[in-house]
Amino acid sequence: INAEYGKQWYQRRVREALAELEGKLRVEMEKRVVEAIAKTEAEAMERLTAVKIDHDNEISRYKVAVQTEKDETERVRLKLEAEAHARVAAEDRLKDVKEEFKYFINSLPGHENSCYNAEYMIDR
Repeated sequence: INAEYGKQWYQRRVREALAELEGKLRVEMEKRVVEAIAKTEAEAMERLTAVKIDHDNEISRYKVAVQTEKDETERVRLKLEAEAHARVAAEDRLKDVKEEFKYFINSLPGHENSCYNAEYMIDR
């Protein structure tokens, strides 16, 4: 009976020790899993942050490029407007000069008998 009782006692102690070890292993595994999850989440956040920074930088470069194009377009538009205004002013001045020249030719004595009239001379 004592041998049987000793065997049972030993088996119970082994089961208790195994249960205790399993509990410790379970706690250790859960701890490692939590640490791995936390590490993975931290790495994912770092990658996301890097991607967001890259994205923000790309958007900033795009905005600068768009603004540069807008500025250049505005500069060209103003230049074209100035050229159009200068052309209109030059055409007006040419018309005035032609009128002055016509008046000058027609004011010369004997212009009626000349083989060159004012329009012919202006066209040349």
